Amino acid sequence: MNKRVRLLAWAALGVAGLLAMGFVLRAAINRPLRTLDGQILALESRLKSLQKERQAFLKADTEVRAGAARLFASQAAEAEARLGALLTAQIVRVGLREADFTRVPVGRRRLPGAEEVGWSVQGEGSLARLLDLLFLLQSEPRLQRIEGLSLSPANEGDRTRIRFRYATLVFLPAVEIEAAIPEAELSLDAPLRRRYDAITQRDLFRPHSPQERAANPPPAGAPTPESEQPHLRIVSLSSWDGQPEVHLFDARQQRLVVRRPGDELLDGEVAAVDYRPQPVPGKAGLISYSRLIWRIDTNYWAVEPGQTLADRRLLAPEELPATLHPIPTHPVLP
Repeated sequence: MNKRVRLLAWAALGVAGLLAMGFVLRAAINRPLRTLDGQILALESRLKSLQKERQAFLKADTEVRAGAARLFASQAAEAEARLGALLTAQIVRVGLREADFTRVPVGRRRLPGAEEVGWSVQGEGSLARLLDLLFLLQSEPRLQRIEGLSLSPANEGDRTRIRFRYATLVFLPAVEIEAAIPEAELSLDAPLRRRYDAITQRDLFRPHSPQERAANPPPAGAPTPESEQPHLRIVSLSSWDGQPEVHLFDARQQRLVVRRPGDELLDGEVAAVDYRPQPVPGKAGLISYSRLIWRIDTNYWAVEPGQTLADRRLLAPEELPATLHPIPTHPVLP
């Protein structure tokens, strides 16, 4: 091999070595660059997330600061006391008797960033005055809410029973109330109060006049003709202090009749109020959650809410609640 060939070989080897070194250097440089690019993208995504969190925080902080002025108090015990005082004041203001109402603290419920306190309220009075009370409580500008509102007929025909929960919030941790909203001076003649009058335009507990029904011959053991007349209609099957009550509207005397299990009812007695979910007879897909069980002699009849006693249906023994199943008797063996 002459000198020229050797020079060319060494030159080729040198070029190959330089190329290999270039590839190695390029890989060594690009690898951390790609890592840095991934880190930059991750940091940019994290920065956008932090910016969104900051915007949400600023928005929530603004809402909290605005809501703090509407709190009854910064401490739960004080807020509960002030809410109870407001309830009493408004009950008296609308002309209801304080003695007709019970107010029981419902306890405290922890929420994210807040604690809920409130009162469970039950009472009765004229429907118009109860609506005045609801208007005043719902129009209160401080932070409050009415939940679980229930209206039902009272034992006296011209009175209505009311039940609801009145609640407010305190923030956690406690915030300083710089300028609390003063108690509102609401007028019962305000235009917004007139919206509640739609409730009294029709007696909620007085059903429509029944339509004529096709005459069906009663089965054996049917009630006497006195109770055939559809003048007693069930308007409520609620419970009061754990005791079931049957509220019937007497269309003849235009009054409300209240009966409890064991009480006489025309030809028979109230055997029970059945609260088992059952399909509504003749209405596929509908479920009834209560019914009157009316016993006459040895027969048991079911009457659904909204029906008259004339709409009763005879129950088979297997349809009775467990409490009304006859106790089986066994013959005494000699």
